[in-house]
Amino acid sequence: MTVLGYVKACKSEMKVAEYEIYKGVYCSLCKALGRYYGPLGKMLLSYDYAFAAVIRLAVASPSCTFTRKRCPFNPLHKCYFCENKAETDLCAHGAVITAYYKIKDNLRDPGFGKKIVSLLLLPVVSLMHRKAKRLAPEIENIISESMVQQSQTEKIENPGIDECADPTAQALGKLFAVGESENTAELERLGYLTGRLVYIMDAADDLEKDIKTGAFNPFAEEYRDISNPEVRRKFASYALSLINLTQASLIEACKELKFNRFESIAENVIYDGLAAAAERIVSKYTEKEKTPDSFTVE
Repeated sequence: MTVLGYVKACKSEMKVAEYEIYKGVYCSLCKALGRYYGPLGKMLLSYDYAFAAVIRLAVASPSCTFTRKRCPFNPLHKCYFCENKAETDLCAHGAVITAYYKIKDNLRDPGFGKKIVSLLLLPVVSLMHRKAKRLAPEIENIISESMVQQSQTEKIENPGIDECADPTAQALGKLFAVGESENTAELERLGYLTGRLVYIMDAADDLEKDIKTGAFNPFAEEYRDISNPEVRRKFASYALSLINLTQASLIEACKELKFNRFESIAENVIYDGLAAAAERIVSKYTEKEKTPDSFTVE
């Protein structure tokens, strides 16, 4: 399962109050990582798990209370923290478990630099992982099974993007819904499509690097000559179509979910944040337009 920071809010399109809530969830996740795993645990903080926390809090039955307190990382600064710790704690454990398996996966990939970094991180993250799998055994089972399925899929000769994206999508779907008694089908669908989109974006983002290093990438076989301008244009068009189709399904899944709160924040991430991430990725493979020196507004 890959978690990489693509599922991020677009601050410029948010109201101030919405951004304070979103930041409050993000800071609460950071605080949970520090509380359970120490200062080094905070380096595993990700926007992807912050979004998972937003969704889980959005459908939770009790109201969400935010209290302004001093930031443990920067005591001179005050932040809003969510008092509903169950959801942020679960996502914190998930972030640690995901990071552990990601590091293990990096050790199997080619590329000397990535292996060195992973070897240095592994002892510390392994200790965190021991605690996380004890505190969140359901999350451990979901993610470990996902990594086994991913490894098996990558051993198939020329697997398609649907096959490759499925383990990550399934894992995130289960993670969104784990422990919930209501909206489980809708949460799983939303998580599944989020995971699928993350996988597609990551594969598209890393295509050139993976071709150079020989790492697995579902797009590599067909677009191996990615340095060719015509191939780059074709890949950009194909990747964008995959991203747009998945995002459209994700938008529909978001509409079907019954929100108790935070609906506009989820929509910001799904509509605007993911669109910005997609544009950044696809633009790598297209000719950049020159920024005009001036423009006129009627």
